[in-house]
Amino acid sequence: MPNNDLNQIRIFVAVAQLKSFTKAAESLNIEKSTVSSKISQLEQSLNIRLLQRTTRKVSMSEAGEQYLSFCLAALEQLEKGAQFINELSEVPQGLLRVSIPNNMADVLLQKLIPTFLKQHPKVQLEVVQTNKVPDLLSENFDLAIHFGNNDPMDSSFIFRKIHQSDWIIVASKEYIATQVAITTPDQLSNLDNIACLNEGGNSYQVMTPSITWQDRKVVFKPRFLINNMGNVIQALKQHMGFAVVPKSMVFSEIESGELSQLLTEIILPSTNVYLIYPSRKGQPAKTRAFVEAMMQWSRF
Repeated sequence: MPNNDLNQIRIFVAVAQLKSFTKAAESLNIEKSTVSSKISQLEQSLNIRLLQRTTRKVSMSEAGEQYLSFCLAALEQLEKGAQFINELSEVPQGLLRVSIPNNMADVLLQKLIPTFLKQHPKVQLEVVQTNKVPDLLSENFDLAIHFGNNDPMDSSFIFRKIHQSDWIIVASKEYIATQVAITTPDQLSNLDNIACLNEGGNSYQVMTPSITWQDRKVVFKPRFLINNMGNVIQALKQHMGFAVVPKSMVFSEIESGELSQLLTEIILPSTNVYLIYPSRKGQPAKTRAFVEAMMQWSRF
């Protein structure tokens, strides 16, 4: 099978259309000797004469005429391919697959996702919720969002810290009213705890089984456990106990008075939010647009 050299084909097309080695060399800004050499190499590769040359003119053989039509069609497809790639790099479009932690969709659906899809109508967004860090390449994700307490060490991907999530202890006013005034952390061990379960290997673990404050460890006693933070917040609203939750997920409920923060002097360890993607360079426009949307979201 001939080894089709794209430069040879482009030079052949130029000579065929201009009917001149000299004019082809000028239009391509290369030496005439290069044009002659590339045409000879192409003919040798195909084992047939494409051009008839005399000292005065250049004309095509019958095989050259036929080959030109294939070359023009091939170059047209290559041009369309280049235009498509340029559009991918300039206009957000196509399927964007994003892995996010469980429950984060509850937050992103409030504003970020609807706004992103409205601004970029050519993008199809597929969101998969999991607490595992996916293999972006083998699982075909464009990027992932991940929670973590420590800066990740994996250098094979870009880990971009975009947000710090603060955690607080909350309960409904109705539940608080049924208890003795809650003034010390030790009292929490005697209250009903609503616990969120976190996926880990082949089992689930309580996300926050205890807290440590002023060198004292307070162990909770869960009455209701579920592997969804959104459901934990629903249970809070049903006055089933207290829970440790991300402040960003209950901000409006606290503002409205539906939920109340307990023991406001206690500062719990925060969780970092990372964007993970393969490389800073060569990202399609759809990925860059979502990264920018997440960066804007993180500023609020």
